[in-house]
Amino acid sequence: MEIAERVKEKMSPAMRRLADHLEKSSEERLLRLTVTELSREAKVSEATVLRFCRLLGFKGYYDFRVTLAREGEDCLREEEEDFAAKLQAEYLGAFGKCREKLSAAALKAAISLVRSAERVCCFSSSQHAVAALSLKNRLLEMGVFAVREEDAQFRNILIPACGESDLLITLGGGTEAARAEALARANGVKILSLGGDGKLADCALAAEGELALLFLTDILCEGVRRADPERFGRALAKSSCALVGDKV
Repeated sequence: MEIAERVKEKMSPAMRRLADHLEKSSEERLLRLTVTELSREAKVSEATVLRFCRLLGFKGYYDFRVTLAREGEDCLREEEEDFAAKLQAEYLGAFGKCREKLSAAALKAAISLVRSAERVCCFSSSQHAVAALSLKNRLLEMGVFAVREEDAQFRNILIPACGESDLLITLGGGTEAARAEALARANGVKILSLGGDGKLADCALAAEGELALLFLTDILCEGVRRADPERFGRALAKSSCALVGDKV
């Protein structure tokens, strides 16, 4: 990995020490290191690693590592702004953070909740409406009865109509999601929280931001499909036929 001299001139002594360490390391090895492991190896603070990444034009270490993986060393010498590459790095960085926080045990529990539910109610604030709609549609395609209600008044009618065999999935957390979870808990409805604090939830999966939520809903739905590929595969095939107007 090569770092341009014009960038080195702006570095502190600690950053130069980090730069020297990076230039002696293979890209393949760097991609496996966390920020803590890299700072320990280079004998600098984690804050120095983050300042170093920002000096090179990255938002943080995830951004740096993902871009390094996708673009190689040329991205460190690029002078013209490539907004498409930066967006790509932002997307991959969000997905990387989400994946690192994902617990295998929690994901297994979330999949079990969805599979055992008679009905799934997807709820989010308007800020995360896209992720909630995507989740509802994906579940419907797999033959899972799922609904989504934006209006708070109708939500207050819908959730009490659910029972112990049903599931509320809240996306993104926030005040509105907390109210929905409290209402579900009062009525014995099981709760899965995606990106919320999970205080009242039977299971919670962490995610920050809309991109991570969308990625997390994809992971959840794919996990549900893989848990019973014959059942959900048939439902997906029927959904595909219905969309194109073919006979099942």
